[in-house]
Amino acid sequence: MPAMSVLRFLRARVKALSLAGGLAIALGLIAVIATVEATSRPTFCGTCHIMKPYYESWSTSRHNKVACVECHIAPGVTAEVRKKYEALSMVVKYFTRTYGTAPWAEVEDSACLLCHERRLLEGRVTFEGVSFDHRPHLIEMRRGKRLRCTSCHGQIVQGTHVAVTSTTCALCHFKGQVPGQETARCEICHDVPEKVFDLGGTKFDHAEVKRYGMTCTWCHVSVVKGDGAVPKERCFGCHNEASRLARYGEGELLHQIHVTEHKVDCLNCHLEIQHGKALLGVETPSAAAPRQETVPECSTCHSAGHSAQEQLYRGTGGHGVEPMPSAMFLAGVRCEGCHTTRRGVVDYATAVSCMACHGPRYLKIFEGWQNILKKRLSEAEAALENARQKLGAVDDSFQKASHNVDIAKSGHGIHNVPYALTLIENAERLVNDRLKEKGIPVRERLRSAFEKEKCYACHQGVELQAGAFAGVSFKHEVHLLRAGLTCAACHRPHEERGPHEVVRFGKEGCV
Repeated sequence: MPAMSVLRFLRARVKALSLAGGLAIALGLIAVIATVEATSRPTFCGTCHIMKPYYESWSTSRHNKVACVECHIAPGVTAEVRKKYEALSMVVKYFTRTYGTAPWAEVEDSACLLCHERRLLEGRVTFEGVSFDHRPHLIEMRRGKRLRCTSCHGQIVQGTHVAVTSTTCALCHFKGQVPGQETARCEICHDVPEKVFDLGGTKFDHAEVKRYGMTCTWCHVSVVKGDGAVPKERCFGCHNEASRLARYGEGELLHQIHVTEHKVDCLNCHLEIQHGKALLGVETPSAAAPRQETVPECSTCHSAGHSAQEQLYRGTGGHGVEPMPSAMFLAGVRCEGCHTTRRGVVDYATAVSCMACHGPRYLKIFEGWQNILKKRLSEAEAALENARQKLGAVDDSFQKASHNVDIAKSGHGIHNVPYALTLIENAERLVNDRLKEKGIPVRERLRSAFEKEKCYACHQGVELQAGAFAGVSFKHEVHLLRAGLTCAACHRPHEERGPHEVVRFGKEGCV
């Protein structure tokens, strides 16, 4: 081949190779770009089995229009490069089997505030009935600790994604604190409800909390469970070197490392503190599902001797009587809520305990309770003794009747007046029915329909009250038991009365 022909041939081959090489490089670049783009998408994250739980929680969350890398890579000049690098690194780790089974990820505050900057400006907001302000939690030190967005907003919470972990709130506010004081003050998060609650037929207006200067913990004493301790054994869940535990107990340093510098969930270290719904287990306590932590902390020391009081307060334990929890039990009031008057080493409950929460008008109600309980217990004991003498033997009915009277007497009926009176009535019925079976005449107590009225839930014993009205002596017994009138015949409901009204008419109304 002539020299010129060889030269032309070589030039053609070089040109062809150059074109082929350029095309290969271009195709390679396209492949790299496509790979980088694909690995930056959330759908790609979900293809890895260890990421599926996180992907599924993200896909059903309110952030499901925001790509993973937008939050997990902090914004900045190098953010885009870092996003691509970390996405490709995860692919390499997956195929080389060098990944961990518990992936660790953090979200910087700057990533959150890129979209949620208004959170620091909008002031107080309401979250599940709690008043909350983002600004002091992020800008100021809280109990000597610098918090981050993810200190409260967990990355995985019961199938959600970046949701508030309220257990963290309870831990921070209540650890080492006395309920009602310092960071555990109720009014930090809760406003006084502007409504009337009806529990067990008894109404309570929270407006009286301010009026009488009441303290929340007088009634709401069972609001916290747990101490938030940090067992040393939990440290080994992350640190398997004894030397890493040398500074165990240095709270300030450990919080700096675990909370401020890294997102470590509080409950990875601390035992849980329960508060509110987490403690109750039910949203609204009822007779069917009352609060479980109500009775009593006193049992810590008094392990015996108070079972009758506890049964009466819970409204259980009687024969032939349906459960009837006290309205105070349903409201979550423990022993300490009423036993506020100390004599020696014992805290007693008096009329003042009622008046402290419900106002001066409860003095008459308290006295009425005492009077009716004393009278009815006396009548029941007399009926039992009469039955013992005339039957000549103690049978099953008599034992059940004695048991019911004993709960009402030993448990101090004032702990649950409606239930105590029901137990007494049932006891009388048991022995009287037994006497009737034997053909022995009995003298049954005079009753009236007014005892079935809603008013009687509070006004037990009103039939024993006497006084004067419009200058004339007056007895409730005559009108309620003998004339068969009801409360509504003379009185309007509390919410319909004028400021000083007692009855709905004047003296002429009696005529």
